[in-house]
Amino acid sequence: MHRILIRVALAALLSVLVAVPVAAAGATNTTIEITGINGVETFTTTGGLLCPDGTSEDTFDKFGGSFASRAGTFHGSKTLTCTDGSGTFSITYDAAVVWGNPQDQGGWKVIGGTDNYATLRGGGNLVGTYIDNGIIDLFTGRVSL
Repeated sequence: MHRILIRVALAALLSVLVAVPVAAAGATNTTIEITGINGVETFTTTGGLLCPDGTSEDTFDKFGGSFASRAGTFHGSKTLTCTDGSGTFSITYDAAVVWGNPQDQGGWKVIGGTDNYATLRGGGNLVGTYIDNGIIDLFTGRVSL
């Protein structure tokens, strides 16, 4: 009986590992680096599927936790407007921070787009690094059209 359970578990694991690349077919590795200094955000991308640069507008939705605690979470969205006129795309993010730590961490996903990015989907990980008067957010993941 024990061997049967192990075989079933291995078969299930193998089916998940095989299904993930098939589901991700057509997706491109990408990075989006958003630099926000004194409330002004600009971005650059790598990976080739998204426009190379533009401006970003942040919409902060909510904060969880308190400044009296050691940590908190924050949630929001960003609308990125491409300098080359190819369109806009929006992402949502959720991140956690430990007070005094120079970085926060979380995840992100695409929630919409216009023009060339109307069918954009994807998401990944987020690491924010605090700098004087701002933050540099590095979004890494996979996107597809």
